[in-house]
Amino acid sequence: MRATRPEFRDRILTQLLEALHARTTGHPDNPGLIASWPDVPEDRMAAASAELHRRGHPVFRVYVEGAKPGLKRETWAIAAMTDEPVSAL
Repeated sequence: MRATRPEFRDRILTQLLEALHARTTGHPDNPGLIASWPDVPEDRMAAASAELHRRGHPVFRVYVEGAKPGLKRETWAIAAMTDEPVSAL
């Protein structure tokens, strides 16, 4: 499936998917990923995650406490078993 946004080539989306899985596996209590550097900075995570979701990956928004009390930060996570392999795009 081709990306609807040309900035997110298959290689970039695969790396983001791997980073999301790694975050979920390494931090199951806090699976949210803010960015996937260098190709998906924080301000593009919503668009990249939407592209992954469009392709059928179980990506969803998660909110975590920000640096200031009471402020929430938007992060992204993937619902998957820790032993589930990352599928190729």
